[in-house]
Amino acid sequence: MFFKRTSQLQPLPDIPVRTTRDRDNPFLTSIALLSSDRLVVGDRDNRSVMLFDVVQDEVLHQLEVDSTPLSVCSLPGTRAAVALPFDNTILILNCDNELSIDNRITVQKDLQELRYSNGHLIVLYNFGKIEKLHMNGAVVRQTNLETSSLHIYQPLSVMTKGNVTSIYVGDYDNRRILRLDEDLQEQQVYPLPRDNVPWSVLAVGENQLLVSDRNNRLWQLDSTMGRWTRLKKIEFDSMAFCHNRHVLYCGVHDAVKRYAIS
Repeated sequence: MFFKRTSQLQPLPDIPVRTTRDRDNPFLTSIALLSSDRLVVGDRDNRSVMLFDVVQDEVLHQLEVDSTPLSVCSLPGTRAAVALPFDNTILILNCDNELSIDNRITVQKDLQELRYSNGHLIVLYNFGKIEKLHMNGAVVRQTNLETSSLHIYQPLSVMTKGNVTSIYVGDYDNRRILRLDEDLQEQQVYPLPRDNVPWSVLAVGENQLLVSDRNNRLWQLDSTMGRWTRLKKIEFDSMAFCHNRHVLYCGVHDAVKRYAIS
């Protein structure tokens, strides 16, 4: 277990994200760990997805897509899924050496976030609607989470340990994290400390979550104990964790920030 109650985050050099194809400065909307040396990165302002080598600190390939990619997640093998909310579309990408589109899945409007779990896509929509889909887009299960109509449920993360899958959803309005099971049924609620609101959520294993709040403070949640620990103040929009390298990657505007875990 790398994230302990006493875990420390030590800054490493930032990775600037820039390619000659960019019309505008990149604005990273989401990142996902494809392997210990590669990230898949969504770029809002250039409507593109990038395959990034974190060892060489360079973009290996950049694929322009039809609209803004607001969420990406890794799939088994060398594949990734990308949410294009304004097109009601999920792209399945092959990420071997270059990015290419393997499949397109049409979903309902108001698509917000997506993650992968045990052969299925977990898809989150605005205002608390969540679905479990087959990889061909067929709906396995759907439910509406209890929320107000003022804001969306934004952050989403999934962790599977053995035969147990936990789906974590950040509830902005009610200032809490929800834990759902693989049938999308609510199992537990974790109120955020000090009346904060969740901005991003990442399950990192061993019942540990990283949660950033709206004020750029990064917290660690032990979901077994319900215990919160404040780690650091970091400005970012998305994050990914590499167990092999013990490194936390944080996407912020036109760079990827790196933090060593000790």
